[in-house]
Amino acid sequence: IRGYPKRDMAIGLELLIRLFPRPVELRFATWDQFDLEKAVWIKPAEIMKKGIAHAVPLSKQAVQLIKELETYRTESNLLFPSRESLNKPISDNTFNQALNRLGYKGRQNPHGFRHIASTELNNKYSDREQVVEATLAHLKTGVKGVYDKGAHFEERIGMMQWWSDYIDEMVG
Repeated sequence: IRGYPKRDMAIGLELLIRLFPRPVELRFATWDQFDLEKAVWIKPAEIMKKGIAHAVPLSKQAVQLIKELETYRTESNLLFPSRESLNKPISDNTFNQALNRLGYKGRQNPHGFRHIASTELNNKYSDREQVVEATLAHLKTGVKGVYDKGAHFEERIGMMQWWSDYIDEMVG
């Protein structure tokens, strides 16, 4: 993925891996949603599946990638603007096509990075299921969902850094 010929797209793919957002959330991400000093991405309700804003702690590696992506920034506020219009995001198929070109056709898709992250985080943090679910922006169900509105943000900071470090270990 890091060797993909279009560096901005390689960064996008790596952000999908490290931050495991729904692909639509990254496609519609704007520069003003990121506070790199505080290392947080505030995804607004409009782009979220459940219509609730969600704060994502950014690992050191994610912050570095976003800073590098900024060197490719255009006049658009979108991180990944379309070639046809700077006011529209890239196509919903763009990340998929990049993965296909890298040889992952039929084996990996952008949304699949959420599955991988969920599996590994649940393996590592099996005693913190609620925190893992909050990391994935999943709502709590049942009575727990009615009474517990905790976002577990502080705990998710360490979890997101562990995930990025784990990826670096795997990559070598």
